[in-house]
Amino acid sequence: DELIGIAARTLSPINWVSMGLATIAEQFGLRSADPIRRQKNESVVDWSLRRRNIETARSSRIHGEQVSPQFSKILVNDRDDCFAQCCSKALTSDPGPVVCIVGLVHLDGVVERLTETCYTGVVKHQE
Repeated sequence: DELIGIAARTLSPINWVSMGLATIAEQFGLRSADPIRRQKNESVVDWSLRRRNIETARSSRIHGEQVSPQFSKILVNDRDDCFAQCCSKALTSDPGPVVCIVGLVHLDGVVERLTETCYTGVVKHQE
């Protein structure tokens, strides 16, 4: 609900129309579909294996940035920031081993932010 609220407040009507047109274009094969989507005649098992592939996640992230940069910022970049801040807080407050679990689409962004944190001590907001 919170993400939907943020999207509703942040995206302009033009952004919503643009995203809708991109989705329609994908449905009619005029634009490539998100690589994470299940492909025609793909078994659920094959799809789930492909969804767990880092290259598929990276391709999906790039696709989202191209189709709707504003929506991608809300769903991916802002959440990367949040995940990195939570992981950084856990790493600095707990002297023991820490495991941070994030979705593959967030992995590169979180690692990038945590790496920056190691050098500066601050998790930077990415634009």
